[in-house]
Amino acid sequence: MRSYLPQTRPLVIHAAVMLFYLLLAVIITYPLVSVLATRFAGHPFSDSYELARHIWWLGHALKTGQPVYAQPLLGYPDGLDGALLWSFPLQSFPAWLFSLFMPLPAAFNLSLLIRLALNGWSAFVLARRLTGQRWPALLAGAVFMAYPTVQGHLAAGHTGLLALWPVPLYACALLYLRDTGATRWLIPAALLFMLSAWGSTQMVIFTTAPVTLVFALSLIWQRNWRALAHLAVVVALGSLLALIFALPGLLSASREPAYMRLTTGVVDYSADLLAIFAPSFMHPLHRDNTLAASILGIDPFENAAYIGLVAGVLALIGAATRRRARWWLLLALLAWIMSLGPLLKAGGELVSVVIDDYSTRIVLPWAAIYDLPIIRITRTPGRFNFTLALAVAMMAAYGARWLASRLNHRRAGPATLILIALILYDYQFWWNASGTLPDLPTVEGIVPEPVRALSTRDDIRAVFDVPWQHPLAAKAGLWLQTGHQRPLIAGHIARQTPIDPAKLTILQATFDPALLDATGADVIILHREWDDEAGVLEATLHDRFGPPLYEDERFAVFDVPEPDGAPGFVALPLSEMTLHDRLETYVYTPNETQIEIAVEYSGDTQTVTLELDEQPVTFWRAEGHGVLEVPPTLPAGYHRLALSLTPACPPQAPEPLECNAVIIHRLEAAPATD
Repeated sequence: MRSYLPQTRPLVIHAAVMLFYLLLAVIITYPLVSVLATRFAGHPFSDSYELARHIWWLGHALKTGQPVYAQPLLGYPDGLDGALLWSFPLQSFPAWLFSLFMPLPAAFNLSLLIRLALNGWSAFVLARRLTGQRWPALLAGAVFMAYPTVQGHLAAGHTGLLALWPVPLYACALLYLRDTGATRWLIPAALLFMLSAWGSTQMVIFTTAPVTLVFALSLIWQRNWRALAHLAVVVALGSLLALIFALPGLLSASREPAYMRLTTGVVDYSADLLAIFAPSFMHPLHRDNTLAASILGIDPFENAAYIGLVAGVLALIGAATRRRARWWLLLALLAWIMSLGPLLKAGGELVSVVIDDYSTRIVLPWAAIYDLPIIRITRTPGRFNFTLALAVAMMAAYGARWLASRLNHRRAGPATLILIALILYDYQFWWNASGTLPDLPTVEGIVPEPVRALSTRDDIRAVFDVPWQHPLAAKAGLWLQTGHQRPLIAGHIARQTPIDPAKLTILQATFDPALLDATGADVIILHREWDDEAGVLEATLHDRFGPPLYEDERFAVFDVPEPDGAPGFVALPLSEMTLHDRLETYVYTPNETQIEIAVEYSGDTQTVTLELDEQPVTFWRAEGHGVLEVPPTLPAGYHRLALSLTPACPPQAPEPLECNAVIIHRLEAAPATD
């Protein structure tokens, strides 16, 4: 990765470049600029509401003098640990600063546009360092900021992951450190290493580590031991600095209760082998591309990795004509292979091979390390494609430099701008139905006034959003809190609530005013679009509480009436369910109570374990039909009652390993009788 010595870079050039990329960001994200203050960038399935709420909280806490990283308005009455917000400063900055003097949607969206422009500018700085020319560097910045992986995560509301600008600057600092040998570059490089983790700690694995590894290999190849020693110092110092911010979040994640374990994993979020050839299925030129639809149709947010026609050709030219570009080709190959995850997928399906009449999957290098401590929390190897984007951008810069050398000076600029326009057109992921304009998804940003009016009521202790288990209802509930500003019974910092599902499920299943009152839930907000098809929750709420305080097409707000008495024993039964892995139900006891648990089952030599609050109570071999009765004593409170199969049935077992599940005819709990 040898480079040219830097040319003079006056501030005016960088300001002009930044404005140019800001204009490109406006084009890529259109129509965001037209709804800047009223809607959030992001698909309805995105994390935008969740992140907007955290941005609001940081500004609100600073204005009201509340603890910034504690979360007293979530998980009422105890609050939640907000250490993750400390771990990802760039996830919310500068948006929380903007929110102090502008509407929350405008703060969110403006921060996002600036972030995209910074990504382009940082790639420009690195590419100019590598090529010594401005026009190829300008093209590299456009490739990096508009890459389809970026656009996929843009619509997913992953604003922290899009804080990519420290990584190209980190690579640039390493080049200065190598070429000058000046130790004064150790600190800037280490600081940029740290900053690369500020959008998300995961990005150290997905971007910083691959760049560092390939840079180290280049130094070993060159036998530049002094520069390699400097790199080791940078990584050690940068890791220590990053740990200051990452450690609280890592400790918080390590304390997650077992019921927060996600059911999706590395295979779900691995890139498809053919994703680099799959353009957007919404693109006007590719709407009949069945390959793109099969690869991106299920998850267009995490799976986008398209290299592109124009950028791909330029990258190949760069790798073919410049030996220095081949280190970036190595980085691209490394990132691409790691993005495929532990098992090979192609065309949207896992690839199988048959060996001696036995069907098995193709195992890839990521399988060797994905379950190691720290790395296992990433779950999303497809995000290595951020590094692929950087590598393609740098190779394209070398390719553009080769083309510019074949043109006179006056033609280089117009030719570059034409190439950038073609790249943007090829890369544009989100299009309107007619295919004439970019159409980045956006979601409503203005909380309904009747919901906002709840902030003036002193009789509301907390709000309960239902259905609580639906992730999109939970995220919308966080957004509504920016208007009503009342504590939430549930709420979360990332992914899902840590509040005991036994408590939340019983509250939602019964809507018992006595239980709701004991919990502090004085208002219930129904997210109507996520109720079941029969509208069971809405019908139950109307039956229990009468007409809503407010309703529109998305929400219905109900006041909880005063209870008639104290809460009593509650047990949610299970009946006629198949036990493949684990079944769970819930019990509430107002005081310490001895209960009787009855399980009626039918099975074929499978071992079943009965658990109470994740502790085994008993196990038995389910042979034929039987009834089991167990009389444990429960302390007052909410409890989880579960049945688990040992071993669990694999989701896709081949015939020789076919699993016989157990039928649970009845699982009931009741207070013991004398």
